[in-house]
Amino acid sequence: MYPQAQCDCSTTVLKYGFQNYLSLLTLVYAVEEINANPVLLPNVSLGFHIYDSCDDGVLVTNGAFGALSGRDASAANYNCEPCRRVIAIIDDLPSEMSKQMGNLLKIYKHPQISAGSRDGFLSDRVLFPSTYRTVASGAHLHIAISRLLKHFGWTWIGVFSMEEGDSVGIIKRLQEEIAKQGGCIDFVVFMPTVARQDQILNKVQESLRSSSVNVIVFHGSAKAHFNIGLLIQQMPPVHGKVWIFTDELGFEKWYYFNTVSLNGNLAFVPHKQEIPGFRDFSSKANPERYPEDYFLKHVWFWNFQCNLPHRESYNLFGNCTGKEDLGILGDHGGPRLRAKDYPIYNAVYAVAYALHKALSSPHPKRSRVRDADIGVYLPIKLNRYLRSVHFTNSAGEDIFFDENGDVMVVYDLLNLVYSGNRSRTVQVGRFNPLAPAGEELTLDDSLITWNRDFTKTPPQSRCSEPCDPGYRKLTSDGKQICCYSCIRCPEGEVSNQKDADQCLKCPADKWPNARRDQCIPKDLMYLSYQELLGAVLVFIALSFALLTTLVLGLFIKFRETVIVKANNRDLSYALLISLMLCFLCSLIFIGRPKKVTCVLRQVIFAITFTVSVSSILGKTLTVVMAFQATKPGSKLRTWMTYGLSNYLVIFCSTIQAIICTIWLSITPPFPSFDTHSVIGQIILECNEGSITAFYCVLGYLAFLGSLCFFVAFLARTLPDSFNEAKFITFSMLVFCSVWISFIPTYLSSKGKYMVAVEIFAILASTAGLLGCIFIPKCYIILLRPDMNTKGHVSRR
Repeated sequence: MYPQAQCDCSTTVLKYGFQNYLSLLTLVYAVEEINANPVLLPNVSLGFHIYDSCDDGVLVTNGAFGALSGRDASAANYNCEPCRRVIAIIDDLPSEMSKQMGNLLKIYKHPQISAGSRDGFLSDRVLFPSTYRTVASGAHLHIAISRLLKHFGWTWIGVFSMEEGDSVGIIKRLQEEIAKQGGCIDFVVFMPTVARQDQILNKVQESLRSSSVNVIVFHGSAKAHFNIGLLIQQMPPVHGKVWIFTDELGFEKWYYFNTVSLNGNLAFVPHKQEIPGFRDFSSKANPERYPEDYFLKHVWFWNFQCNLPHRESYNLFGNCTGKEDLGILGDHGGPRLRAKDYPIYNAVYAVAYALHKALSSPHPKRSRVRDADIGVYLPIKLNRYLRSVHFTNSAGEDIFFDENGDVMVVYDLLNLVYSGNRSRTVQVGRFNPLAPAGEELTLDDSLITWNRDFTKTPPQSRCSEPCDPGYRKLTSDGKQICCYSCIRCPEGEVSNQKDADQCLKCPADKWPNARRDQCIPKDLMYLSYQELLGAVLVFIALSFALLTTLVLGLFIKFRETVIVKANNRDLSYALLISLMLCFLCSLIFIGRPKKVTCVLRQVIFAITFTVSVSSILGKTLTVVMAFQATKPGSKLRTWMTYGLSNYLVIFCSTIQAIICTIWLSITPPFPSFDTHSVIGQIILECNEGSITAFYCVLGYLAFLGSLCFFVAFLARTLPDSFNEAKFITFSMLVFCSVWISFIPTYLSSKGKYMVAVEIFAILASTAGLLGCIFIPKCYIILLRPDMNTKGHVSRR
């Protein structure tokens, strides 16, 4: 009994409809099980009052006031009969009536545990601070549906919903969750609860005909699900459609529907555990055991069709003993606990555990509060302990309320199967909101029986055909994201999965394959000795180097002849050696670039070419000075004695060497990878380090060449036995033409062809100098020796 109280603590349940007598048995079984437990609520017995709302909001309010006052609605705000005041109210009401009661009970801070309403508004702790729920609230149902859609790749969905409770908010959350998974809802149809069946049927058929969706989600109450099942039976066969139902209370009734139209559909229902001992208890419930049970006599009368002794008799039926076995009304061993009854069982235990905690805690005002007033203060205290209640029921399931006063419900995924002229449900999966992210849904596809009318299993529901790897989706303006066309990934990008939203850029060292579904390593590109272009350039360079060596040997052999001694024999040797080195330096530009070769190639090229051009400049000045020195009183004869031309070569070369030294000390050339210039290839090249320094080197060479050309052009008319000034003028014209055309060609080339252009410029300009200056002399030495004599020169 309640400590120091003269009456039982009671719990009230408002029930509606005699057909739900199993719910009452669930309540009775839970109360008797708690009262028989020596640990839970010792020395305290639970009792209960039962009110029938008859689906009438006025009776709901009257019942609530009666539970609060102990009498009826006329005694509101009074504590008329303390022994009849209840500490908590458990309801199994429709959503609107449950909210109506919650608005009343929150004024008195009286606990309300709803075992039937799943309206989302009841989760609002501001509007309903004293309301709790052991039935599934639907807070995670939209996540469960979206995970199922993603599992099968269903992205084109239709939704039907009844206009009841928070259906608009639930469907909105469902749309948001489906959109997160990349899906779209083609249509949402809200059906009024007051509409006629034929109106709803026409609305459903019209929506299905005008849409290409193959997956339809239906949301509504148990009654709405039962009605939609009747409608589907009346509809013409709809091929290739999958219905996903969210029946949380009455899906068990669907065994009434023996139709192929429902075959292969799916439903999320709250997980239900078997309560140990309940089937045996419900089988033994009879009027003799519970003679005061007002509802039981009606169950007996209508189900066994007989008159109980000592009760009002009807001539229509015979008499019965009242000991008949209620188990024959169930299947295989007695009435089974239904999905709608399991929340009632948990609600009773939640009140019991919260009450146990409340009575176990110290009460600071206990000495000043009369026993009869405990019923006033205890509900308020109980409301606080319900928030933190956490227990394991007899089925081994953890029960607790979250911050919104809702229990965390696990959903079973059922498959409706029609075979053998009867319908049955098969559990094919489960959704657990407490599981790690991404693992909430577990599903065994092999257990699902699909409708035989489906042309493909599992069936598909898409607005557009999926994009293959190598393509991406392109959504048109004004259409949903699920309706798209497929376009090929642009160059440099790939997609390696179906329905890719974006193509991904390949890393810098990789490139798409032909299908553009994966990145493959780029080809490494540089001018090598093995390829034809490199081999040809090597052959040309070596050939000209050999030719220069032969010319040098020829000049050394005929060093005492007039033509060799004319115009400074030492400069001729220096020029030939530098030209030979110019031919050979082009070989450094061929092959895989390395740090050493990158540094040497430009330095050697710059210095050898400077020596060549400055030698030619010295030879030109020698011609000019030779004729000026013959004038009387000219001081140039003294400068020619000191070998001014030789010092000029050294001076000019030293300046170039200084420029190169500064270049190498600040930003020397280095090998680098160019991954962007040529599509699909990596260019291994020598980065000049400093473009400014590189063009300073070329600019200095251009200055020397221009100066040499200008001096030679002025000296071309001077009388010369071998006309060397004219040959130098022509050679510098070739030299300057090559390097002027080199710059735009070099800048417009990429990769190894840029190197090839520079090598060609080196070989062409060097060959031009060699040919224009020395070939005429070789012709005289070898073929016209008569012209290579002092006598011939004197005669000219």
